[in-house]
Amino acid sequence: MADLMQDGPQRSRVRYILALALMVGILLAGYLAFNVWDRVRALGSAQQDHAEWVFSQLEIDFLKLDGAVEQARSGAENDLANLRKRFDIFYSRTEVAERVQQSGDLTREIQKIQAVLDTQIPLIDGSDEALAAGVPALSEALDTVEDMPRNIGLASISFAAKAAEAERKEIAQLIEILLVIVVTVTIALLGAILRLSRQTITLNRASREVERNHSQLETMLRASLDAVMVLSVDGEIIDFNGSAEEVFSISRDHALGRSYIELLVPPKLRHRQRDNLAHFNETGKTRLAETGRHETEMIDGTGRIFPVELSVSLARSNDAPVFVTYIRDITDKLQKEQEIIRARDEALDAYQEKSRFFAMMSHEMRTPLNGILSAIHLLHDDKLDAEQRKYVEAALKSGDILLGHIDDVLAIERSEAETNDNELQASDMVALTAGMVNTMTPLAKTSDTRLHLDQDGLTDTPILTDPRAVQQILVNLISNAIKFSPDDDIVLSATYDMETDNAPMLHIEVADNGPGIPPDDLKRIFEDYVSLDSRYERRTGGTGLGLGIVRRLVHRLGGTITCVSEVGKGARFIVRLPADFVQTEAPQPVAQPQLDTEDTPAMNLLVVDDNEINRDLLKAMLGRLGHEVTLASSGPEGIDRAAEQRFDAILMDISMPGMSGLQATQVILQGGGPNADTPIMAVTAHALPNERAAFTAGGMTGFLQKPINTRRLKTALSELVMPAAEGASDAAEATQAEPQHPVLNANQVNELFELLGPEKLADRIGNLRQRVEGQLPPLASAEDRDDLQRKTHDLAGLCGMFGAERMHALLATIEQDCKQGDVDKARDQVAKVPAAWAETLDAWEARLSA
Repeated sequence: MADLMQDGPQRSRVRYILALALMVGILLAGYLAFNVWDRVRALGSAQQDHAEWVFSQLEIDFLKLDGAVEQARSGAENDLANLRKRFDIFYSRTEVAERVQQSGDLTREIQKIQAVLDTQIPLIDGSDEALAAGVPALSEALDTVEDMPRNIGLASISFAAKAAEAERKEIAQLIEILLVIVVTVTIALLGAILRLSRQTITLNRASREVERNHSQLETMLRASLDAVMVLSVDGEIIDFNGSAEEVFSISRDHALGRSYIELLVPPKLRHRQRDNLAHFNETGKTRLAETGRHETEMIDGTGRIFPVELSVSLARSNDAPVFVTYIRDITDKLQKEQEIIRARDEALDAYQEKSRFFAMMSHEMRTPLNGILSAIHLLHDDKLDAEQRKYVEAALKSGDILLGHIDDVLAIERSEAETNDNELQASDMVALTAGMVNTMTPLAKTSDTRLHLDQDGLTDTPILTDPRAVQQILVNLISNAIKFSPDDDIVLSATYDMETDNAPMLHIEVADNGPGIPPDDLKRIFEDYVSLDSRYERRTGGTGLGLGIVRRLVHRLGGTITCVSEVGKGARFIVRLPADFVQTEAPQPVAQPQLDTEDTPAMNLLVVDDNEINRDLLKAMLGRLGHEVTLASSGPEGIDRAAEQRFDAILMDISMPGMSGLQATQVILQGGGPNADTPIMAVTAHALPNERAAFTAGGMTGFLQKPINTRRLKTALSELVMPAAEGASDAAEATQAEPQHPVLNANQVNELFELLGPEKLADRIGNLRQRVEGQLPPLASAEDRDDLQRKTHDLAGLCGMFGAERMHALLATIEQDCKQGDVDKARDQVAKVPAAWAETLDAWEARLSA
């Protein structure tokens, strides 16, 4: 059917050309037939005979004229009259012969006869006496042309015969051409009849196909679940299917011929629909048709207004165009969507309630746990016999396990809450990975596990990422590997993958030699609360949240995590994160995470907590660290104590009856008292991200999460008062000379020995020496500021990695001078580099020898 419709225009053109050819052939045949008929009719007429008769009568009339001339010699009046008569007859015959002659060869002779006759006209028209006297002269003149009438008559007969023969030939040719044309037209007509017969058969078949399709279409429309209407350009309903009858509660007979605007459109929307129709009829452009689906309202036969989804198509034809409209009642759909929205809102409310539940449970569980663990830590620090210390350590271990379970559940909440809240900053992956190995080494030693670090593919160029999230990923993966590989080796590998088609990637891999993971379990190890049912898992225990937390953190950073494992051959966890390289303002010494902090000076502290056990234990811990402590049991009491004297720092609980710790903090900081600028640290079990953000926004400058142990308390206090101590010493440092940096950073050197061992470290120092000494001459000969800054930056990164603190500080100063445009000062500092490098080499040789 589609092919037939597609071939229709082509067939119409063929029929048009064929009809035109037949018409031309018929017209040509008619013209030729008429011409033949005319020629034949001419042959059958007296026209040709008349001409021959004229020429033959010319000779007879001449002879009669000649006889009349002889008779007129007698001079009789009758003879003269007869002469005039015969002269006039011959003269007239000569004129007729000139007119009817068809050959130019007779014209001259006829004109000669006419000339002779013209000379005799005066004589003929004269008197009888003159005519009688001029008869001899007339006779002589006629004698001069007496042979011409006969010759003309004979010639005319020959000419007539030739003309008749030519005419017959032309008629024969015309009849032959006419016959060819008639035969051609007849063949063409037969071909046209045959073609039309075939087209008639095809058309009949197509008509039957159209009727069948039309019947099927009507059946489909009647069976369609959607209401279907066909509308004229004036809005009149042309067709109305069965579903439309059901949707609108209107019969088809009632709908046909009616205006759909008046019948199916609510009153408030009719004006717009009329405008749409008027716009189409004026411009030929639609506003609603062919523009996709639309939602609107319609009205049924009972007056019910209901929502519908409709789609309108414009069907153009040789006749007037029509609109085909598909309508669907979406009342149920909208109700379901509203139910889904309500369910979503309820789910969001439930999620918020869950978050509040986690926050409350965190506080309620951590508060008593804080008292338990703090008391046990105090016992642990006392002098105990072996059996007592064993029991205390067992209690601490159990408390740490319980605390780990709480932290895992809260980590899930934090990871979900921080989905779009990455704290991106320039991070040195060399320092970060090395620091994580250093941090996790004590944990590995508890199970006789050996940690190894492979950084061959890393550079000291920082990348933009969330270092806290990366650290948490590594902590979970490494601790997982430690649990699964006791008395074995674990390798942390880190490299930059620069071969990818897109941006470079940070490739991190943690590999262990544990019992491995079955293939079926690889698909679910990153799900929450999954604890594999194997001896491996039962022995290690856990909540099953660690890898779920890792998965969330990796996805939040835009990366991927996979696991490759074979039973009995260990497991490899592979993390790939985007590596967006950045340039920092100035290279800084690589700071490795430390397991402990230096002792802080004795401070005068205020502790505000509504729990008596927590207050007493916290006072005992702080007292052992050498601090003087003042206690307050509520927010108002804390405000009163803060108004009485100056404290070096305030440790503030958050959840307290009457006034929260955050409210008390704001009163203290805004009250203008002696502690208006004192650092205040939140000491609480609340640990969700939005809560910590609220603490910071409220003016708190530190955070310590319950439960608390002495080590964490010591670290938190050091971090809290460090900015204040630095600020207080600024004035003194301004008047003193810049302190001399140590040649090597002792802590970093110790970590390098622990990470690499003496032999590998000696090889690395040898490579460092070659690279630095190869870069010192170009550094000294650098011509412009940018070249000097670039070479200094590269050299500083190398020295910082290997703890060359004095060398690194000198190079950082040169780079900073270059950035500030003070090239002369930078060149003066460059002169000190060789001496600083010599000191560094001497210090490294002495350290390696020791």
